[in-house]
Amino acid sequence: MNKKGLERISEKWRYPVMFLVGIGLTYILTWIIGLIVAVVYDNSNPGVLAQFNDVIINRSNTPAEFASTMIDIFAIAQFISTALIAVLIVVLLWRMLASDFKEFKNNFWYNILTIFLWFVVIYAMSYGVTVLFDLLKIEGMAENETFVRKMMYSRYGFLMVLSATLLAPFVEEMIFRKFLIGFFEKTLKIPLIVSAILSAIIFGIAHDFSVFLLAYLPLALAISLSYAFSNRNVWIPIGVHFLNNLIAAIDVLTGSQ
Repeated sequence: MNKKGLERISEKWRYPVMFLVGIGLTYILTWIIGLIVAVVYDNSNPGVLAQFNDVIINRSNTPAEFASTMIDIFAIAQFISTALIAVLIVVLLWRMLASDFKEFKNNFWYNILTIFLWFVVIYAMSYGVTVLFDLLKIEGMAENETFVRKMMYSRYGFLMVLSATLLAPFVEEMIFRKFLIGFFEKTLKIPLIVSAILSAIIFGIAHDFSVFLLAYLPLALAISLSYAFSNRNVWIPIGVHFLNNLIAAIDVLTGSQ
């Protein structure tokens, strides 16, 4: 096979491979690092490791005496695993990131304004979802959202805040926008807008697979469409995602939510 053929195959399968590796590392690294942290905790608090394994394997509820420790473990594991994935992405894909950032800087203030406008879109759509939930008398919040809040209130909450506002927007936008939309477009030949909508749905499902999926769709749709309408520049959805999570974190920590 000639070099041109190899390049075509590489282009075709590059994005699905990066997406699957990114998703896989997200779960595997969190579990491995969580296990290591649980072992450390178990030395001074016997039973922590067994409880950690029970939570991971059997999805059982955590007894009260281990609840705060489990939250601490997951906050630490979430931060370290997300940081490692972010570093890996930068090391392997720095040219792609630099190219997008160069384009971002060329229209810097326009892009900053675009980020804020997409945040307004998120706010408007989120209000619509809130009204819908009120009409349907749906109360509460997504399990993932509840768990994130608990981690923010934990002893290592500052790590969760850093993860949620800085690391997660970068890692998730690379995985769900650059890689997943790239897979739909380059490999499956699906039109860009349809690819963006599919990416938004999958992003929402990855965060919650219940009626509260609807609560994630405003963010998911906005960041996916911001990627599509910015000529696939990943720094736009990263900025939108960062701003959304920053405002949400401030609201949670100040008791506004």
